[in-house]
Amino acid sequence: MAQIKHLFLAGAALLLLCATQTPSAEARRLFEVNAFCRTSSHPQLCTKMVNGAKNWHDASANAMKAALTVAKRLQSMAPQLNPAVANLLPVSRESIISTCVEDFDTIVSDLEESIKALDENDKGTLLSHLSAAYNSDCEDALNEFGADFPLSKIAGYLAREVDNCLAVVQQI
Repeated sequence: MAQIKHLFLAGAALLLLCATQTPSAEARRLFEVNAFCRTSSHPQLCTKMVNGAKNWHDASANAMKAALTVAKRLQSMAPQLNPAVANLLPVSRESIISTCVEDFDTIVSDLEESIKALDENDKGTLLSHLSAAYNSDCEDALNEFGADFPLSKIAGYLAREVDNCLAVVQQI
């Protein structure tokens, strides 16, 4: 009889645990992956980026606009690189800063061109510019001279966002 009582209590505890661990409908909705993000390496971030879009064009546009916002933020943060290279020779310092500023400007331009190509239904140009926006020489330039990359967190976030853009636009 004692075994049945313990078995019953264990079953009741398991049922209670499961009931408290099952997410609410609202929580499940927050973590549902948008259909255009199912092939993404970062599906939750991608779902946030496409912002509820129901068609490929809107999902692509929303994702690229989200990435462009982060790219512009990164671009505006370029002056934060100066302390990281302050101890280098002036020619090296200028070269690195120039490389990074050019990279950040190019990423913004590539994302803007991608959005334009989407609106013109030019998938080749769209993919070309998105792929180009994914690459950056800034961190490599800093690493080459032994300098830390103080913007690595936002640059990594931007790389994940561009990766999501590529996943979404390739859903056709």
